[in-house]
Amino acid sequence: MSIPCEIFPKFPNITDSPMSVAREIFVTEKDDYLAPSHFTIKTANMKKQGFALVALLLVLAFPSKTIAQADGWVELINGKDMAGWRPNEHTSTWTVENGLLTGVGKRSHLFYEGEHLRDGFKNFEMEVQVRTFKLANSGIYFHTNFQDEGWPGTGIEIQVNNSHVGEGTYVELKKMGSLYGYRNLYKTFSKDDEWMTVKARVESDRVQVWVNGVQTVDYRQPARSFSRLRRLSKGTFALQGHDDHSRMQYRSFRVRRLPDDASSGLIAPDFGVWHDTLMAMQGRNFPFIDFNPPANLSALELADYVRATGINAALVKSPKKANQLGAASGLPLFTGIKVTAKGIAKQTKAMADFVIGESTDLKSAKALLGSGKIQVWSDKGRVLNAQTAPTLLDLAKQHNVAIVIDNETQHPSLEVLKMAKAKGCKFTMSGLVPKEKMEQSSYVFDMLKQAELDYRDFYVPGL
Repeated sequence: MSIPCEIFPKFPNITDSPMSVAREIFVTEKDDYLAPSHFTIKTANMKKQGFALVALLLVLAFPSKTIAQADGWVELINGKDMAGWRPNEHTSTWTVENGLLTGVGKRSHLFYEGEHLRDGFKNFEMEVQVRTFKLANSGIYFHTNFQDEGWPGTGIEIQVNNSHVGEGTYVELKKMGSLYGYRNLYKTFSKDDEWMTVKARVESDRVQVWVNGVQTVDYRQPARSFSRLRRLSKGTFALQGHDDHSRMQYRSFRVRRLPDDASSGLIAPDFGVWHDTLMAMQGRNFPFIDFNPPANLSALELADYVRATGINAALVKSPKKANQLGAASGLPLFTGIKVTAKGIAKQTKAMADFVIGESTDLKSAKALLGSGKIQVWSDKGRVLNAQTAPTLLDLAKQHNVAIVIDNETQHPSLEVLKMAKAKGCKFTMSGLVPKEKMEQSSYVFDMLKQAELDYRDFYVPGL
């Protein structure tokens, strides 16, 4: 089908092309759609036919790349070969197939070294069209530099991963649109075998990321950060070829420079010590997801919190209000249904990412855990203790129910968590939203360390 060339959501303060008043450009949606032969020109009605003719001749005379340059955008993929791009180590991983930069094979990173690099990119807007295939893992690096081998030692990565699960004993949890290690996302909002548009805006101390119009990241670099965390800087781009099982294709990589002194004008929030600890734990792959946030927070408020802190969250509703889960559409949120023992018998397969059972006493805890209809259990009645643990934990293990570690109520106890880990139970978290709860309690952090929990001990919907 034909789609408008200007199909991408607008960035703040981005103006339309000066030529847009003279014509609309339509592009046939094909793998090599950037080829000029696929353009169909429609001249808009204008009072002066002479101006229309000049505009039309300009469009026909200059291919799409030149038009893009007129408003500052440049295309880094030419649709013919790898000119301007330089692969490292296993160079055969990268080829051009039907005009598409294609990666499949052993680890190799493809660095941009073309004419538009100049002294590097600092502040910029970026639009990348990528398609991944089952189990593929890739990434888009910025502020990086060429190196002969290994994972890039400089720069920051935007994760490109819908279905990759890891290799060996390593489980990859960070999904499409994550700012890898800074703002991790544990739910994907795109699919393999389909073209995806990844957008980013980097200005001074702020990074924003969108995937198919869903904003996944709004990272504001703090004035201080521990040394292990890379700072925003300047450099080139690189595409990641991750492993033999990963196949991905890139058909467009457009970028527009912003002034080096461009600034969002926003002050990075000072979350304090707890956020430093969070960043360190995320670096060890722990998935911080609040499965039971306060009901009075709206979907928009939860999404803002996710983007700003890196703590993922779910919009959770009762079965009677399940239709309100639609508010999470277009937002980086999980969705959940919250049930009680009284209504569990009527619970059918939910149109949500998970079902959480909330018990108030021992009887309701047993009913929920033994129902086979929940994935997460919140012990609001605080009945899980050393005496009841053998029975309740066996039920949780038998029915694959994850146990909530509540940062606010500081429950269950360390003793019980050790027992649960020994039985092979899974865990989740709550009491992470809003930030005041993180400021007031470090219970989750303490339990991760003292109970010697591993990131693989945690339940993530969809995995």
